[in-house]
Amino acid sequence: MAFMGKYSNLLIRRPSIFVYKFFKQLSFDYRDALIETGKKMIQRPMKTIFYSSNIYLLIYAYQTMPSFQAYKNNLIQFRQQQILTSSLIRNKKIEIYMDTIETLLISDQIHFVDCYLFSLIIYRAQRRSNDNSYKIYENSCSYLHLKRHSRIIDIGAFNRWFILNRKLYEADNFDNINNEKIAL
Repeated sequence: MAFMGKYSNLLIRRPSIFVYKFFKQLSFDYRDALIETGKKMIQRPMKTIFYSSNIYLLIYAYQTMPSFQAYKNNLIQFRQQQILTSSLIRNKKIEIYMDTIETLLISDQIHFVDCYLFSLIIYRAQRRSNDNSYKIYENSCSYLHLKRHSRIIDIGAFNRWFILNRKLYEADNFDNINNEKIAL
């Protein structure tokens, strides 16, 4: 016991001195690196502006990445705008698109992918079910599944969903078929 009492103080003291020296040297290294970087930034201002603007753009993209709840809220707002317009002047393609998205949401076939700088809404071909015998052939046959790029429903970045916003813009453009029905 006396042996452990004598050397237990050294075991505690040695790592703490090592850690202290390590962090002290690390802080000196980082200080020197920052000083050198500052000097190079002054020498090449255009390169500095280019790199710093790219870094700020990445930070902004990360902070403004939309969530799945934001997609659902935009979808609800879009559907409310569509309900307020007459069925005679609605764009039928957009109406079919909205019905398809709502059907996929209800059947839990939409998957949200967080890619840190942007978000993806993807159609999941395989259904989630506790019963393993549920549509075995449709889940296992690769010919029945869409290609990877075809399954992307929407892409979100900078607090907006690009395909949904484009569909909202296209909802105001009428088909010739719709215009002929109105003329009759």
